[in-house]
Amino acid sequence: MKDQPGFCYEIYKNISFRSDSNGIAYGPCSFFKGEYDKNVSIEQAWNGAGRNRIINLVATGAKVPNCIACYQQETNNKISRRQSSTVLYETFIQDSDIDIGPTGLDYSIGNLCNLKCMICNPQNSSSWISDYQKIYPDRDVSHFVSRKSETLEIEDDSILQNIKSVHFHGGGEPLLSDAHIRLLEKINRVKGLADVRVFYNTNATVKVDDSVLELWSKCRLIELYFSIDDVGARFEYQRTGANWNTVCDNIKWYYNNMPHNHMFNVNCVWSYLNLFYLDQLVDWHQTNLPSNRYGDQCNLIFQRAIGNFNITHVNSSALSALKNKFKHYPILLSLLSDLTVSDQPHYKFWQAVNQIDQVRQSQFTSMCPEWSAVL
Repeated sequence: MKDQPGFCYEIYKNISFRSDSNGIAYGPCSFFKGEYDKNVSIEQAWNGAGRNRIINLVATGAKVPNCIACYQQETNNKISRRQSSTVLYETFIQDSDIDIGPTGLDYSIGNLCNLKCMICNPQNSSSWISDYQKIYPDRDVSHFVSRKSETLEIEDDSILQNIKSVHFHGGGEPLLSDAHIRLLEKINRVKGLADVRVFYNTNATVKVDDSVLELWSKCRLIELYFSIDDVGARFEYQRTGANWNTVCDNIKWYYNNMPHNHMFNVNCVWSYLNLFYLDQLVDWHQTNLPSNRYGDQCNLIFQRAIGNFNITHVNSSALSALKNKFKHYPILLSLLSDLTVSDQPHYKFWQAVNQIDQVRQSQFTSMCPEWSAVL
C-alpha cells in the first residue's frame, strides 16, 4: 500500500475537522480540498463510507483528486504535507502502522479571530465580516458569524486512545477559544499527554495563562508557529488589528515562559503585499528569534498566498530589482524562481487591495511606495 502513488499517512492515521456555522466537516488533513464527511460524529467520519472511498482509491493505484495541493507542491520540487507526514510518522513519532488510528488530529476551531488580515476573509476571520459587508453590501453574511457552540465534542473516548499528534490552526485564532484546552484535557484524561506532540498556528496577539502552560508541560512537545509576514507598520497594515510592538512583546513572553518541551517557528505568507520587503523579515527573525531559550532552532517558513494576493509574475525590471535586493538571501532567491517574467498588469491584485484600502481608509501605495513603483 505504501508504494502506491496516492499513499499518504494522513489518510490512515490523521483526521482533520473544521468547525463553522454549517457544522463540522472532516478530511484527512487541512490541505485536503473539500471533505469526505460532514455533520456526523468524529467516530462516524473515521469509520464512514467517505474515508473508505479514499482508501479504496489509493489501493487501486490512483491519486486522490482532493489532494491536489500536495501533488502540485511536489511537482514544483517543494516539500508537501504528504512528504513531511512521512518524516513525522516514520522518524519522529516512529509509528508507521496504518491499521491503528487515528493517531493525529487537525482541528480548525472556527473563524473566531481578533484580526482582519489583508490576505484573509470572513470565512476564516469573524473580524472580517464588517468590512466584507461594506465591500459587498448585497451579500448574506449570516453563515460567517462565529458560534462558540459549534465546536467538536468527542463522545466516544476510544477514538482518542492512540492520539500522538494534535494541530490547532485557522481559520480563526485558536488561542482565543477554550476549545483547544478542552480537547487536550480530554486526551489527558483518556490516555495522558506524555507522548502527544501539539502544534499551534497563532497570530501572537494572545498570551495564555499559567493553567495552559501547566497543561502544555504534560505534552511531549509544544510547537508554536507565529504568523509574521512583515515588520513594523507594514505588519500592522497586513495583519490589520495587530500592534507590532505588542506582538514582539508577546513573542518575548513566550520565549521566557514556555515550559521546557517547546519549539518555535515563524510562518510567513508571501504575497504581493510583502515580497519586496522579505529581507527585513529575515533580518528580524535572525536577530530576534533564531532559536528558543534552549538553543533549538526556530525556522522561518514561507507559504505562498492564494487568491488575489498570490503573485505569480513580474516584469523583467521588477525581477531584476528583487534579485539585486535579495542577493545575500538565498532563501528569498529561491522564492523568486517560482515567478514568471511577464508584462501582464496585476489587475486582480490592484482591484482587491484598493477595495480593502477604501473601506479601511488605508493606502498600499503609501505604505509600500518603493514596491508600488516597481510593480
